[in-house]
Amino acid sequence: MKRFTSLLIPAALFLALACWNGAAKEGAAWGAQLFAQLLLPSLLPFFVLSQLLSRLGLPKILERRCGGVMERCFALPGCAAAALVLGLCGGYPLGAATAAALRERGELEQEDAERLLFFCDNTGPSFAVAAMGGGALGSAAAGALLYLVHALSALLLGLLCARGKSCPRRVAPSGEAAPVPPFSKALTESVGAAGGAMLNVGFFVVFFSALLSVGRSTGLLRAAERLLCALTGCPGGSAQTLVWSFFELSGSLGLLRELPLSPATLSLAAFALSWGGLCVHFQSAAVTAGAGLAGKWRLPGKLLQGLLSAGLMYIMSTMIFALRPSFFS
Repeated sequence: MKRFTSLLIPAALFLALACWNGAAKEGAAWGAQLFAQLLLPSLLPFFVLSQLLSRLGLPKILERRCGGVMERCFALPGCAAAALVLGLCGGYPLGAATAAALRERGELEQEDAERLLFFCDNTGPSFAVAAMGGGALGSAAAGALLYLVHALSALLLGLLCARGKSCPRRVAPSGEAAPVPPFSKALTESVGAAGGAMLNVGFFVVFFSALLSVGRSTGLLRAAERLLCALTGCPGGSAQTLVWSFFELSGSLGLLRELPLSPATLSLAAFALSWGGLCVHFQSAAVTAGAGLAGKWRLPGKLLQGLLSAGLMYIMSTMIFALRPSFFS
């Protein structure tokens, strides 16, 4: 029965793509354009530099400098700081990829790596401030506040999942530590690794954009939007953005652009940014599969982070609009 169900879903999607081929092509083309014009230029430099810093020994430096903080606050080894810092600086799915690399090198136990995935995979300042803030919402200040709330919610999640946990046993890396490579070699390897990661991101964005375009053509997305409106009472534009962002984060940027800047809109953006979308979750699953990480806490963690971010953003933005309305202009 399980095998039948696993075959039924892709078969149904294949049939839908074949029957609504024009909509699928249009959605795929839009996804490819979004990737080329927004995601590639905003994320690739961060991916390259994050890979370069990792190869030049940043994880070891962070382990020495942040080991005490990681152990006391998050009940994780100091090396886990690399996944948290790089995830918050480089964006999805770099945090997950760094956690997987630490597990593959034997520096993290399986349980610690799974718990690290609960809160280390986050968006970066480039996407939050430039793409979502300045691009979709028309306010870089709003983007900066979104990123601040997003980072705060990730750290709060890390503190939450550390409750009742004792300081972890230090794990010695398997084999001899690899020497730091020359800068030229590290840069070459970093560009290649970042390019592969960006292709992975781009393919998922194109695929999900095609599926969502078919879903809109068949009326399934509109039905989900009407149901959400009926259940929550939120306006149609907000419901449309929320449904789209559930599946694919980048595609929600154009929908956010149509909404008025308000505490409700900012809360919706905060939820979308922290939830990440199923497309991002599949990207992270792809980069962690080789390390044997199931990511069993990832979806609950990202959903909880999204709700936490939305609540924090609503409180903070309501106060800002009341005290200093010009802040977001």
